[in-house]
Amino acid sequence: MPGYHRFLHTSALLVFASSAWAQIDQGAIRGTVQDPSGAVIPAAKVTLTNEGTGLALDTATASDGTYSFSPIKIGTYTVTVEHPGFQKISHANVPVGANDQVKVDFSLNPGQVTQTVEVTSAIPLLQTQSSTVGQDIGSQQVNDLPLNGRNYTFLAQTAAGVTG
Repeated sequence: MPGYHRFLHTSALLVFASSAWAQIDQGAIRGTVQDPSGAVIPAAKVTLTNEGTGLALDTATASDGTYSFSPIKIGTYTVTVEHPGFQKISHANVPVGANDQVKVDFSLNPGQVTQTVEVTSAIPLLQTQSSTVGQDIGSQQVNDLPLNGRNYTFLAQTAAGVTG
């Protein structure tokens, strides 16, 4: 009997350890940079700034005008694009959740390099690039749980798409 209990404990440990590997706290921001006529702009400088930490990452658009920041930690970001001969443009308050693939496209207008255009519209909440379902559970949501012990797994069971 002691061997059977050891087997059960080991099996349970393996099951719970494998679910811990499935926890994802990263996402991605991708997009295309074009001019008003729809032509892509290669070698444009794209800067990604985490609004919470101030950490900034730089990349350049590829020959097809695309850029990608992946993987990045979940949070809120500002994406800025600049290229000589075009106006500098920024998208602020871009939310990245767990396993999100956020698409942020830019259309750069010709102009002086010193001009900056800031877009204040919100990024759509619906992610059309992926069919995965995810939810971020913050500490405030755990604190507001009316459940005994405030066990976060009970809150996770109320998320959309969770069964069992």
